[in-house]
Formats: sequence, C-alpha cells, structure tokens
Amino acid sequence: MSEWTPIRYRDFWDVPRIFFATRRGRLYLFDCQFDEAVEDYPEEYQVFEMPPLTDVDFAGSWADLWRKAVRKVGDIPVAAVRFDPTRRKEIGAEVFDRLAPARPPAHGTPDHADLPPAHVS
Repeated sequence: MSEWTPIRYRDFWDVPRIFFATRRGRLYLFDCQFDEAVEDYPEEYQVFEMPPLTDVDFAGSWADLWRKAVRKVGDIPVAAVRFDPTRRKEIGAEVFDRLAPARPPAHGTPDHADLPPAHVS
C-alpha cells in the first residue's frame, strides 16, 4: 500500500512548481522556479527543510521563502515525485527516502552554507 503526504502548493505548470509537505514533524519546501535564461522550468526541485512558518509567510509571495530554510536537503527530479491523480493534493511519501537524513544544525544555528545563491527575477 502506498503512503501519501498532503501538499500545499502554488504555481502549477503540469505539476506544482512550489509546494510544502510535512513529514515526521518536519516542514519541507519543494521549489522549482521558472528559469528566465532558458524560458522553462528546471527538471529538479530544490528541497529545503523549513522552520515553522506563520500564516503571514504563507499568505505572501513564496518566491523567496527558501531563504528562511534551516538547510537545503537536496535536489529531486520532478519526474521522481509521484503526485495523486489530480496532481494537486498529495505526493508519494517515498520521495522523502531520497532526501538527506535530517540532522540538527551545527552549534544551534541554521546551516545556510547549503543554500543556493539568491534567485534573480
């Protein structure tokens, strides 16, 4: 039997291009922002472990929410994420097995060294 994880998404093009999912009490951001240079979406999500977010965070733009990340946990091919038939409600929980194991930040501070450079709009 497949296990499903609910998602909260924005920016849909074939599949959600940015979404949140919670697994084992941790909030993850899957981010696949449009690349102006190639005029297309990348074939991978950048995945970030996020701190708790507020309703204000979710209400505003999600474009830069990755900047609040505790750490980047990896990149996942879009094709490796199994979506429910609507592609809007859930993802297959097996995708989390492909991510780096959760670890506490060194010295109690976020590991921003893993974060990519700022997205340019």
